[in-house]
Order: sequence, then C-alpha cells, then structure tokens
Amino acid sequence: MGSFDHPKPDHLAALAQHRTWAEVRPLLRPILRPTTYKQAALDNLLHRRPEADEIDTRFVSRPTFPFVDELVAIDLPNTRSVINYSTLAMWPVSTDEVFAAARENLEAIAQPHNPRGNAILTRTDRDGDAYLTSWPLAPGWLASFSQRYAGRRPVVFMPDIDTLIVVPDIPHLLARIYRQVEQQYVDARHRLSPQGYTLDEDNAVVPFDRAGRHEQHRTAARAGYRLAIEEYAAQADWLNEALERDLEFTHCGLQMAIVGEVKLAGTDTRPYTYTIWGKGVDYLLPAADYIMFASTDADNNAVPVCTVPLTAALEITGLAPIPGMSPIRFEAPFWPDETMLTQLKQASVAL
Repeated sequence: MGSFDHPKPDHLAALAQHRTWAEVRPLLRPILRPTTYKQAALDNLLHRRPEADEIDTRFVSRPTFPFVDELVAIDLPNTRSVINYSTLAMWPVSTDEVFAAARENLEAIAQPHNPRGNAILTRTDRDGDAYLTSWPLAPGWLASFSQRYAGRRPVVFMPDIDTLIVVPDIPHLLARIYRQVEQQYVDARHRLSPQGYTLDEDNAVVPFDRAGRHEQHRTAARAGYRLAIEEYAAQADWLNEALERDLEFTHCGLQMAIVGEVKLAGTDTRPYTYTIWGKGVDYLLPAADYIMFASTDADNNAVPVCTVPLTAALEITGLAPIPGMSPIRFEAPFWPDETMLTQLKQASVAL
C-alpha cells in the first residue's frame, strides 16, 4: 500500500530532522492515504531498520473519511517527507497546530472551480506537486462547484493518490463515473478510494452514501463496501505476514489468532457485509454489518449458530476495539458462554 516509488515519493521525516518549525511550516501539506498505508509503511521500515523501533516512527495521522486518513508531509523539491511523532517532538507545536498549518497552506494552492470552465473536472497530478487529492480538504473548495451545478451537489472522486474528478450528482452520470472510478481504483498502483464524496447539510465533505437519499445511493454504498473490503484485506496481509514471521502479532502485542475476513453478501438492492466467529479458535474480527457465529459438529463441519448485527454482538460479548489498530478489529480470544449464546440467539436476524 506504500507509495515509495511514486514520482514524488513519500519518506519518513528523517529528511526534516534538522529543520526548525519556522522553516518547515510553509512547506507543510495535508495528504490523504488509505488507512492501512501508515501501518504498511511502518512495517516496511521496521524490517529494513529494526533500530527504528526505538523511536516513535508512527506517522502523524487522523481519520478523515471511512478507511481514509489525513497525514502531513513536508513538500520538498523531489520528495515528500511524511511527519512522524519523533519529528513532531522536536518542534514546539501540537498535532492540531501541524494539521492546521498544513490545511492553511493547502488553501493557497487549491484552485477553486472556474465557472467558465468545463462542468466536469478531471485532473491528474503527474509530478506530485499540486496535491490534487488533498483539495477537498480546503474549506469551501468543493462548495465552489455548487453554483455552476445549479442545485446539483458536486461529487468528488479520488481513485488514486494523483487523480481528481468532480461531477454534478446527475444520476446517469454518477452511475457511469462510479463504474469508471472503480476500474481506475482496481488498476491503480497507488490506490486511494473508489467512493464519491459530497457536501452534507453543513457543507462538510462526507461519503456520498452518507449525505441523504439519491438514486445512486446503493451504488455509493457498494463503493464504500469495496473500499472496506480492500482495506481489511490489505491489513490482513500484513497481519498474516507478521504471524508467519514471528508466530505472533509483534507490534500489536497480540497472540496467535485467525485474522477474520470481511465478506460481501446480499443483493444489489440490499448489500451487506459479514464476518465469521468460529468456535474453538481465537480471532481478530473486523467491523462488518453482521457477525455470523459458527460451531462445529462431530466431523468438524461448520454449523451456523446465529447471525447478529455487529453493535448487538459487541454489546453482548463485551468485545472492544484493539488499541491503535486501524481499520479497527476486535480480539475474540474466547467462544461465547451459554448466557451470551442465549442472548446472541435472541438478537439473531434472518438475512
């Protein structure tokens, strides 16, 4: 998931360790990356340079959209130096001040919509200098399309870290763009998101399926599911690699367990996701719409027990998110006892 061979590659902030805050501040830029990016990059670093484990090499980041995080980079001539907590500790500022400075700098380079230009905006940042896919973070940037779209909401897409597409929410147009963006996302070397993002009632940028009713709401929801599945799959890859290498999840402080998968099911009109919690094995469970509980018979064949909405299952079993893990997972080191199973069966739903 890393972008280390990008024309303007991302690196840890070692390149900035001898720069003062006054020197760095005008060079800060926010960047959007899939949520698994920071862990994949950290894992890559720690196995090339084990001594890096002695300092806080975690990227400074915060969730911005589901499965998409905001990081901060120092814009240098031929590279981006992504800020980590060890570098941040050298400056007399807080995390919030770093993010605020980066967004302030972004406002100066994000180009508002030209009302005399094309209604559909498609741009690619070949050299990485424009930070196109960060522009939706600039206050008022996406709203600048609203007047031209005559009552239609603007929808922005960022299938990879260098491509920006904005269209009005005309149903047939959105359907075509979602198909196009999904293919771009699948084919991209440096993926970002297959989802579209628009403005809610408060002019905040949100995923399209969270901004109210629309003819393409289900299309947007499926794109959101696609992103969740891909991000959980990427996370599962590095967790399983760590398990094969170390026989435990070293950097998470967890013991050996099965890394649960997110599966998509349902119909075009009612899609949903689920994961399986099986008896007799420890699990690291992803967040899905439902948890399917499965026991085994005398021949070790899976036997469904019940299917429970995630929120109800968590409340009954008491599972909590694993600290620091993103996307979130829940450690399930036990099989529910009889009291829990009775409650789970009562909360079970037919899908």
